[in-house]
Amino acid sequence: MLSLALTNSALRATLGTHLKGLQESLSRFTHHLQLECCGAWLWQKPRGSADALTPSPPEFSRDHTLELVCESLQALKYTDDQSPHESRIAPGLLVVSEEGIALADEVNRHKRALASVLRAMQGRTEVGVIDQRTGERGPRPLREVALESFFFRRLHHWQATRELVVLRETPTAVGTPEYIGFSWATCRDVRRTYRETLIEQLRESRAAAADDTSRYDRDIALLTALELKEPLALVRPGHTTPKANIAWSAGADGKPARQIKPAVLPLVMFGTRLPERLRKLPPAPTPRHFRLARVDTEIEPVALLETLPVHRYLPHIRPAKRAEGERADLRSRDHSP
Repeated sequence: MLSLALTNSALRATLGTHLKGLQESLSRFTHHLQLECCGAWLWQKPRGSADALTPSPPEFSRDHTLELVCESLQALKYTDDQSPHESRIAPGLLVVSEEGIALADEVNRHKRALASVLRAMQGRTEVGVIDQRTGERGPRPLREVALESFFFRRLHHWQATRELVVLRETPTAVGTPEYIGFSWATCRDVRRTYRETLIEQLRESRAAAADDTSRYDRDIALLTALELKEPLALVRPGHTTPKANIAWSAGADGKPARQIKPAVLPLVMFGTRLPERLRKLPPAPTPRHFRLARVDTEIEPVALLETLPVHRYLPHIRPAKRAEGERADLRSRDHSP
């Protein structure tokens, strides 16, 4: 982690070093792929409307697949046709040698370093040009000024810092998976909060509200009627993203090790060819009404409040969530100065 005592000049220099290092490591990795890649598959974005039953288009040739893979890996900046909140994805699979694994790990080291220096720049300003027409100068975010100086004004933060997923059977062993299955997954963002926290938040919102406050009054009354310090779930809608289910050969206990990994970029695996058991990503997600219902649900299906997407935990789950919160409070007190 970078020291907060670093000056703006030191942070700019560090940013330049990591931008150059990331570009060079990506160049080495993509060059290796074009020459030595043992197998490659890349999902193709469908043209026009598509659903989960739409047939997949014909596979690209190896050379064209690798060309598109390299292009996606090196896409560190926004393109002209890319909206401000759009992130490009490229689900796929790359089969490489031990040298390829080492090169992918090197790319990830530079991505982590770049993310670190960008975080260190948050909240800092520096004098720069604020009006291109008049040349007027004034305070601007340090990150903007520094990126412009390295011709990276259009840096896409997430595309530049998201790491390659290198498949490893254990933290110390790479291994070769027996099965990889891609699918679309929608995971809600569920965060634990508490009765008292929400009451305080709603009282502040009610005081600032200029219109009818009756909804806040009803929600505050509902929360007040709950048990003290009852844990509650704040639920935000999830994004649908590609995931990969990976299975390795059975261990000493006869059971295969399994992992679930994000797959917004091509996964990198060690081996000599694509797995025989490879389930490729469908053109589009399965419609919601065709999906199986989850059996591990912890929260009630209907929101408790009108003003916030808050749900109660199921009755048999509440004691465990309360205990988790108490342990977390103890840990935070133990580490407080």
